[in-house]
Amino acid sequence: MNLKQEKKQYATVFQFQGRLDSTTAPEAEKAVLSAIESGEKNLVFDFASLDYLSSAGIRVLVQCHKKLEPTHGHIFLASIPKPIENVLYITGFLPYFQVCESTQKALEVASQSK
Repeated sequence: MNLKQEKKQYATVFQFQGRLDSTTAPEAEKAVLSAIESGEKNLVFDFASLDYLSSAGIRVLVQCHKKLEPTHGHIFLASIPKPIENVLYITGFLPYFQVCESTQKALEVASQSK
């Protein structure tokens, strides 16, 4: 997995590429939790290039969501491939996140929840 992180005005954008599975989940979790611990409240996860999401990857999403809850932070999922969206829906975790059609749209929504 390749993970790029970029701080924008109202959110930090994480671009996931490849597989988010048991091998790559620890790296992703460390990067995202570091942003949360540094005070970031709005996170955009760009899944346009994400090929696979395992239960370990879902656990990362849920852990980050739980970490943001006390600060009223948000995770926005952008450009989710249909198979990955289906996995999140079937497992019941999709409602925890705000889904946006693009990273740009997610940033617009994040700017309203600052």
